[in-house]
Amino acid sequence: MKTIRIGELAELSGIGKETIRFYERQSLLPRPRRTASNYRRYPPEAVRRLQFIRRAKALGFTLDEIRELLSLQDANGDRAQVKRLTERKLSQIRARIVELSRMEDALSRMHAQCSGEGAVQGCPIIETLAGHLPDTSPHAATTEE
Repeated sequence: MKTIRIGELAELSGIGKETIRFYERQSLLPRPRRTASNYRRYPPEAVRRLQFIRRAKALGFTLDEIRELLSLQDANGDRAQVKRLTERKLSQIRARIVELSRMEDALSRMHAQCSGEGAVQGCPIIETLAGHLPDTSPHAATTEE
């Protein structure tokens, strides 16, 4: 079987060598065989696995979630488990979108109140963040300190 060096794997997958080594340590990528001179030699399937990891990360999956997805894939696991994991991630992303929307609204209000001219003293953005003006942050009504 033809194997590839880490540099080739990095080039083919679009993932850096240090990240590949990190994924090995995190058990996302099986440890490769070593040559007599201790060089890593990867099977061609490693390219697809790294691309899977890269795509999953781009969709917001954590390394633990990716590990779980890979485990299900490796074991030809239950599709329902994959769907549940994806539903959980989708729910988290939707909640984050709501949170980011609140943050955007608060920052937009503060931004609109500031002329952008003159000294910082009395700036409505600074005053709001310092707690001297009514708080427009997304968690103002729910945060207790």
